[in-house]
Amino acid sequence: MKQLILFVAFLYGGYSSYAQSLLNKTVTITADRKPLSLVLDNIAMQGDFHFSYVKEFIHDDSLVTVNVTNRSVKQVLDILFQGNFQFREIGNQIIIQPGASSKEKWYVITGYIRDANTGLPIANASVYENMLLISTLTNEQGYFRIRLREKERTAALLTVSKELYRDTIMLVPAGHDQEMTAHIKPAAPIQLSIVDVSQHTHVEQTFFGRFFLSSRQRMQSLNLSDFFTRQPYQYSIVPALGTHGKLGSQVVNKFSLNLIGGYTAGLSGVEMAGIFNIDQKSVKWVQLAGVFNIVGGRLTGAQVAGVHNHTMDSLNGAQIGGVSNILKYGFQGAQISGAYNQTGGDAKGAQIAGAVNNAAGHLKGAQIAGAVNLNRDSVNGAQIAGAINVGWQNISGIQIAGAINMGRKDMNGVQIAGAVNYRKGGGGAQMAGAVNVSIDTAKGAQIAGIVNYATVLKGVQIGIVNYADSSDGYSLGLLNIVRRGYHQVQIYHNEIFDLNIAYKSGSKRFYSLLIAGMKRGTADAYTFGYGIGHPFRLSARSEITAEVTSQYVYLGNWEATNSLIRLQTAWNRRLRKNITLFAGPSFTLHYTDKQYTAEPGYLDKLPVHYNPFTFSNAVTAWFGWHIGLGFF
Repeated sequence: MKQLILFVAFLYGGYSSYAQSLLNKTVTITADRKPLSLVLDNIAMQGDFHFSYVKEFIHDDSLVTVNVTNRSVKQVLDILFQGNFQFREIGNQIIIQPGASSKEKWYVITGYIRDANTGLPIANASVYENMLLISTLTNEQGYFRIRLREKERTAALLTVSKELYRDTIMLVPAGHDQEMTAHIKPAAPIQLSIVDVSQHTHVEQTFFGRFFLSSRQRMQSLNLSDFFTRQPYQYSIVPALGTHGKLGSQVVNKFSLNLIGGYTAGLSGVEMAGIFNIDQKSVKWVQLAGVFNIVGGRLTGAQVAGVHNHTMDSLNGAQIGGVSNILKYGFQGAQISGAYNQTGGDAKGAQIAGAVNNAAGHLKGAQIAGAVNLNRDSVNGAQIAGAINVGWQNISGIQIAGAINMGRKDMNGVQIAGAVNYRKGGGGAQMAGAVNVSIDTAKGAQIAGIVNYATVLKGVQIGIVNYADSSDGYSLGLLNIVRRGYHQVQIYHNEIFDLNIAYKSGSKRFYSLLIAGMKRGTADAYTFGYGIGHPFRLSARSEITAEVTSQYVYLGNWEATNSLIRLQTAWNRRLRKNITLFAGPSFTLHYTDKQYTAEPGYLDKLPVHYNPFTFSNAVTAWFGWHIGLGFF
């Protein structure tokens, strides 16, 4: 605005010749504690001209008192402004400008800082004026030079701060250049005690802090670790080049705008930067950076960066990073990144990453990652990953992974994996494309494409191969093995096949059978199949078994379908410890997909010795029997 007014004024400078000078016109003014703007309007009206001025220099709402009669405009203005402003006529305007006496005055303080005990110079000591926020550091000879602005004070207070030394205050007469020497004393020895490290985090020691901050800036912050102040706003281009100068790192702002990057004490409002923000202490509300944010204290609100966010305390809000987010402690809210999230404490909310989530504390909420979720404590919620989920402690909820789910302790919930589920034990379900493992008690369901393993089974296993050390549940699969369960090898004869062998495995509640049999002689037949059964205990030495089996019969032609479904029961009597005699009736359904011509040397009909019931051309049935011995 100031430049625009001056440009217009000079543009019309050639028309400034009037019959009478505007400043020489006479006016009569009477005002008692009236706003300056009204007095200037009254003068302009009587003189038939206009005033132009910059409001930053002239406070036209201030109250003035003046009483003059037939005085020139110049004389009245000198009275109003007490000779501190100059006046220029351009066209039909009077331009009011600051005079030489109104300009700020500066003075320079130089000197040396020395050790009070040894007299040796002290390098990298901070010398600052905390009201004007002006500071400097001593050089290797302990020399300093600081330029101060003269204010309405007769003296300035300079503070000298240095790590491991006592702060020293110097009273400096204002208004003229001078040189002085100060001797500062080492701080008294202190007894070490437990320290809350969250109060002494150093953003300067991070990778980005070391890279973007100079050694002098890091030393300044170390010297002034006990000095912080607050200001409404700050603007900077880079750290130490802004409205707060070299002391910008010790100021907590409400609004902070950094063209390239900023280094401040903290924030209670909004902070924006083209590349980075570095704050020593806590940040509240909103922090935005094109590349990265680093906060030495607690973050409350939202932190958004194009690449990386690093908070060296806890979070209550949201961390959103284009690549990564790191928290030293826990959070309530959300961590969202394109690649990696890390939190060092308990988390309540969501971790969402394009690649990896890493949580060190208890998680109540969800971890969602494109590749890996890792939690070193317990989980109460969900872990969803494209590849691997790992929970070090108990898990209550759900794990869904494209490849592997791992719970190192008990889990009460659901594990769903494309390949492998692993956990210590617990309730709920395990569903995997290949393998489920529960190294302790499995109280729920295990459903696997290939293998289920449980130390103690108190639920259901469904897979091709099921294994349990001991079982009080049910195993459904091609091969069910319970090491301390039900095992028996049977050799028997029935109405079709001369020799049959069956392997029974499972528990006393439920077992499975693998069957093979044959008939040899003038007409051969072969069979193999699978079945399930349940024993009914009668006494310590006898029981009744009920079984259903499905068998394929080979009669010389693999293209012909001949299948048997048998319902059979048997009375079992233990003869010795590992030998059992059994016998019983059966009912068989036989299905063939077409009428066939008997292959040479194979049976041409089932059963052999009597006619079956005929339900259709494809289905027949008959009653039969089986008898044999069981071992083990």
